[in-house]
Amino acid sequence: RAMVPFWFTLSALCFVGAAVLLYIDIGRRRGLGRRRKSWARAHGFDYEQESGEIVDRWKRGVVSTVGDVTARNVVLGQIRGEALYVFDLEDVATVIALHRKVGTNVVMDLRLKGAKEPRETDVWLLGAIGPRMLYSNNLDAARRACDRRMVTFAHTAPDCAEVMWNEQNWTLLAMPISSTRAQWDEGMRTVRQFNDLLRVLPPIPAQAAAAQSAARRASALPPGHNEAPPTLRPQPPRTGTQAPNYQH
Repeated sequence: RAMVPFWFTLSALCFVGAAVLLYIDIGRRRGLGRRRKSWARAHGFDYEQESGEIVDRWKRGVVSTVGDVTARNVVLGQIRGEALYVFDLEDVATVIALHRKVGTNVVMDLRLKGAKEPRETDVWLLGAIGPRMLYSNNLDAARRACDRRMVTFAHTAPDCAEVMWNEQNWTLLAMPISSTRAQWDEGMRTVRQFNDLLRVLPPIPAQAAAAQSAARRASALPPGHNEAPPTLRPQPPRTGTQAPNYQH
């Protein structure tokens, strides 16, 4: 009987501690949401508290590690006319995704050496580039893309950009969930640089042909007129061929 008050007090303390931790976590999430909303407004972007749809666009990189989750603190904007998303994947990572008109079936996954290997079974290690490891589903195409610019980028990209990868018409970057406003800015610049470097990869044939056709039509239009390119459907991914590891 003498132990009853002790266990009752211990249970009460545990309950109070759990309530305090929950309160702190809710406050942290609300604070992050306010900072993300303020950052979006400063850039002229839109903000949504959450979205259950946009994560379904991707399946590789850190997205492959979280399952069915809701994107939170979502920012929607544009960079040079291309769609941009910034969002949080639960407590796993902050992701920045940039769209481009002509995509590729070649996957390039560039991540810090301390990061876990990709979970996908159709990508293989190409080798190390400075502080990062490069994986791809087409090692021959990826090797050709590793020119001097890519090597420089791998060495100079900020450490907050832990994982960078592409999926057809999207280039993505994952940062720590604790990243700051300044690092979100840095992440936007970095994903744009990576996106530009990936333009040397073989394009999806149908999209490349459509882009060339649209360019020819646009050049034939009178000054002051323009024509939007047709809506393009993503093509199914193409499995690459494994090749020996590649080192810089």
